Amino acid sequence: MAVLDTNENEIVIRVVYDGPPESGKTTSLRALASSLVQTVVTPDEDENGRTLWFDWMEYVGGRFEGSQIRCQIVSVPGQRELDGRRQRLLAGADAIVSVVDTTPAGLTTSARYVREIRGLTLGTTVGIVLQANKRDRADAVKLDDVREALGGSTVSVVEAVAADGTGIREAFVYAVRLALDRVRDLMTRNALDQGAPEMSSAEQLLQALRGAEDEVTPAGLPPVVVASDATSVAATALADVLDAEDLAEMREVEPTPGFVPIPPDASVPSGAIWPPVEGRSILSEVATLQVSPHRFGNGDWVMGLGSGWRIVSGREACYRSLDAGRSALIQWARLHAANAPILSQRRCIVLAAAGDGSWRLWQIVRVEESLREMMVHAIDEATPELTMLRFCQAAKQLLDAAARTASSTCELPCTLDTIGIADGMAMYIGLMPSGATTPDEPRRSITPTTLLRTQLQPVVAVARLGERGAQLQELIERTPPVTDRDGIMSTLVSLFA
Repeated sequence: MAVLDTNENEIVIRVVYDGPPESGKTTSLRALASSLVQTVVTPDEDENGRTLWFDWMEYVGGRFEGSQIRCQIVSVPGQRELDGRRQRLLAGADAIVSVVDTTPAGLTTSARYVREIRGLTLGTTVGIVLQANKRDRADAVKLDDVREALGGSTVSVVEAVAADGTGIREAFVYAVRLALDRVRDLMTRNALDQGAPEMSSAEQLLQALRGAEDEVTPAGLPPVVVASDATSVAATALADVLDAEDLAEMREVEPTPGFVPIPPDASVPSGAIWPPVEGRSILSEVATLQVSPHRFGNGDWVMGLGSGWRIVSGREACYRSLDAGRSALIQWARLHAANAPILSQRRCIVLAAAGDGSWRLWQIVRVEESLREMMVHAIDEATPELTMLRFCQAAKQLLDAAARTASSTCELPCTLDTIGIADGMAMYIGLMPSGATTPDEPRRSITPTTLLRTQLQPVVAVARLGERGAQLQELIERTPPVTDRDGIMSTLVSLFA
């Protein structure tokens, strides 16, 4: 949907509110409209007041890359019999606010809708915000249980009470940020449409939907107009948030020596996070950990130890301005993208204000089980045969990873600690280096046999302790010779000798 309207010098984006019937979509839009002093247009409703086509609102505020931002805000009909209309509206979204009924009766149905939009957005840069609604209800499900019911995803969750407007603006602002992240990604790939938007009013959208259903357009019912509160300050607040995209560009000051940087959070500007949409969702989850930076002896800043995430900013990753930091982020993002086939997926890089006017580049990587951990756990398998099988499997994955990393554009350390398994394949789960290998820097070479001996020896030393060590020794002694093309068994035999 996102389009650059060159005639009006506007970036037009669409935020779509999705969810089952009576989850609070229309109520959310009307609360948002009231706070932003805008009008909601609803072409038609049924006798129970449920949306039959959509709710529509527009909001203009802030600038992005020198262009005015125009937000089209649309809610979908939730009834199953109107799912065709819902699907067409979701197809035009740049970001989706999934309104989730968090009462026990509504959560199961809401979870089904969430799974559906995840399927629709799979492989796209369309971001999702989960608006956990009805949090004022006495029987509201605990937020941790809500996350579990929704699959434990890193998609951001905002608690809300649509009836009184609590959390509505926060969810919307976050969705706008996701939409702008998508716009920047499209710009980077020269894939952003230009020209007037196909639909720039509720009437045009209604006509398009009716045309898709081969219906004759009847005389429309009078739209539902929501009264606005002219004293609201939310409209100004949102404009300030969006204008921060431009204000941040003008900052250029020296970092303060010895200053403890502020942890990055989901408010970082678009263009300051990679990958744009998935990265912001990861950052939103990490921001809830309430971690504090600690400086290591080598000068690196580290956060999140024991939290399931590795959050690191190198000693030199501090920049005088947002532009300088963005240049470094772009280069690093290219390095990540070039090596994506070997990298674990749950990772992002973020450029965030440090709090003293400087900018700091962070990498955030989800902690995954390493091959070393897999082998140590295998020592306690039910039988020595199963332990040995797990050892051989881990060793084979290590060799496969070494072969795949040999063609990487930077030197990735291939060890039992930096390699794990994802979808049955060996993946690099460690931190990424900050620079690419150049022709003047020859790649260090190590033979498969040396790699196996170096990496397996410490684990074998642990395995030889206690009763299991004797069992493994006996197993190796009575195992008949086998074809060992990779040298794995021969290496294990020599290590157990």
